[in-house]
Amino acid sequence: MNSRQKRNKKQQLLDLYDSNCWWCRQNLPQEKLTIEHLLPKSRGGSNSFENLRLSCFKCNNTRGNSIYPPIWIKGNYF
Repeated sequence: MNSRQKRNKKQQLLDLYDSNCWWCRQNLPQEKLTIEHLLPKSRGGSNSFENLRLSCFKCNNTRGNSIYPPIWIKGNYF
C-alpha cells in the first residue's frame, strides 16, 4: 500500500471501529493507532479491508507475525 491508500484505509477503519485498539480496546487518538493485519502478510494475509484492523503500537508490535492475539503471546489468556 502506498501512503495515500494507507490513509484511506485507516480512515475507513476509524469510521467503522472508532479510535479503539482492536486487541486491548484502549481508546486512543488516531495518530497513535497503527494498521494491523489479522492474518499477517508474512503468513499469506492481504491488504484487503477485511483483513485490516487498527491497533495500538504495543499490541501490534507484541503480536508481530503471530496468528494469535497479543494477550495470548504474553501468557495472559483473557
